[in-house]
Amino acid sequence: MSRSNFLTSPKQWPFFYGWMILIVGAIGLLMSAPGQTIGVSAFTDSLIDVLALSRDELSLAYMGGTMISAVMLTKAGKFYDRFGAMKTGLIACAGLGLALMYLSQVDEIADLLGPSKLRTACLLLFGFVCIRFFGQGVLTLTCRTMIVKWFERRRGLAVGILGIVSAYGFSMAPVGFDFLIRSFDWSRAWIVLAMIVGLIFPIFVLFFFKDEPENYDLVPDRILSKKAAKKINKFPVYKEFTLSETRRNYSFWVLCGFPAMFGLFMTGFTFHVVSLFAEQGLARSNAIQIFQPIAIVSIASTIICSLISDHVKIKYLAYYFGTAFLLAIIGVIYLSEDGFFYWLLIIAYGAATGVGTMFASLFLPRFFGRTHLGSITGQAMTLFVFSSAIGPILFSQSLSITGNYNVASYVCGGIVLALLIATIFTRNPQAEV
Repeated sequence: MSRSNFLTSPKQWPFFYGWMILIVGAIGLLMSAPGQTIGVSAFTDSLIDVLALSRDELSLAYMGGTMISAVMLTKAGKFYDRFGAMKTGLIACAGLGLALMYLSQVDEIADLLGPSKLRTACLLLFGFVCIRFFGQGVLTLTCRTMIVKWFERRRGLAVGILGIVSAYGFSMAPVGFDFLIRSFDWSRAWIVLAMIVGLIFPIFVLFFFKDEPENYDLVPDRILSKKAAKKINKFPVYKEFTLSETRRNYSFWVLCGFPAMFGLFMTGFTFHVVSLFAEQGLARSNAIQIFQPIAIVSIASTIICSLISDHVKIKYLAYYFGTAFLLAIIGVIYLSEDGFFYWLLIIAYGAATGVGTMFASLFLPRFFGRTHLGSITGQAMTLFVFSSAIGPILFSQSLSITGNYNVASYVCGGIVLALLIATIFTRNPQAEV
């Protein structure tokens, strides 16, 4: 065996390789930042200036790109199940890198084709479809699915660590992207990111993106072999569900509803946060500063949930998620400066964010197994991403029609309350096998 194969073979590092998968997967998740909303936001003002588009036109192109990318994610998940983490990860990196290169030259392409707002918007729409699909979609799906396949009894801990790393990394991404823009310009900043994502990180994908541990005579949680897996799993998987079987399962849609609705509410709230605070007579500084304490609460919530998630039923986490979500909505509706509802919003929103970052990664493999996890996760992400695209429009229409954001908040709150009631009747399908 060559030295390189020795260093990258799970069979040679059975007590270490699961955590290596977690580390490289977490880095891969951070590589998706240019395709995430928080990453694109650093470039929006530059795009508005050079493309002569209004903010509404840019937002519509971004929403369209997000929705189109969402409907393709189930197919991407099926591709993962068939071809594995390495091939899917390499394609995701290459696609995201090429998409960033394209967007770095989108103004030149628009000038070459001639002045037309519609044509320019379509060019931008195509770029958004690509970075959302390969970045937020395929690369995220690949990293998360690969990681949860290497952990079972410690899955909550692993996903919790991933959530903390990604939360901190994504919160720092705009700062890093802004530094690149100021050091070079918006176009060259995207070129630098394209080189990192499309040329450098694929080296790690090639060596360290591995599929199921069973392929190497291992089982999850760093165990040497199946014979060594004597400790009983509290939530054993008896049946590997297919995508079609999963789609027919009541619990799948109810539990997916929580992160889908939270994504909708979160994007709507974040997109209009300054205006929302202004409607309550609060300053812009109050709106911007609220995310720092929310992040602190979110990390604490993630740590707590990761420690208990491997020992409790998923529906209890769903109750926690939904209750925190409802309290956050109440905080938004009755928001006031430094008052009770201001701090209720911070604590509840942070608590919901903490469990929301790990919720789907926990319940999907526990309920439906790991064999078809790529396609099942792709179906779930289709719902999550599509819902997130609706949030900003729901909130803006609420303001336009009623003069405030309360109607949007009431709609979200009503759906979450219905999901909480529906959760009472959910069951782990493995218990019915």
